Amino acid sequence: MIIGAIIAIAVVVAIAVIGAVEYDRRRKRALFGPEYDVVVEQEGGRRAADRELGRRRRAYSKLELRPLAGEEQTRHAEDWRRVQESFVDDPVAALNDAEALVVRLARSTGYPSGDEEGLLGLLSVPHAEAVSGYREATKARQATDEDPEQLSTEELRQAFRKYAALFNEMLSESGGDSRDGDGDDRTQSSDSQEALSLEGRR
Repeated sequence: MIIGAIIAIAVVVAIAVIGAVEYDRRRKRALFGPEYDVVVEQEGGRRAADRELGRRRRAYSKLELRPLAGEEQTRHAEDWRRVQESFVDDPVAALNDAEALVVRLARSTGYPSGDEEGLLGLLSVPHAEAVSGYREATKARQATDEDPEQLSTEELRQAFRKYAALFNEMLSESGGDSRDGDGDDRTQSSDSQEALSLEGRR
């Protein structure tokens, strides 16, 4: 009887542990979205992916990200606007410039220098969905490196929008505590978002 009770308790504990592990994995999938599947493929399995995502979150928590002053935000927004306007004349070049501006904005706010994959790993913590789109946009850009005529204008436009999604998110969050209370920074943020809208210039 005692042995039966011990076995029953062990089974309950095992079920609880399995349930907790599965809940944790589902939670991470919900947090990272499509990026979770990317990490599973990169790491060769879910257990390794879970470890990698945990490592990313710890690394992100140690970053000393800094808010951008209003002038810096304006400069980044204006740089993006110029690239956006250049899309009509040379969409392939615009994709290359858009990718470079996303990386430059990340570095400006305090993300460390290094390889792009490491940067995307850190960015995936606060911007999981947008990073997934960035990866898709990068594949499209790389396809144009092999053959500039491989993608249609609409496919190039969709890739540009995915770069814009990540850039928009980072820029909108980059004000931090540098905003004062007189409303000017809120106006600037609104103006920047309008400038960053791809459709707004078409």
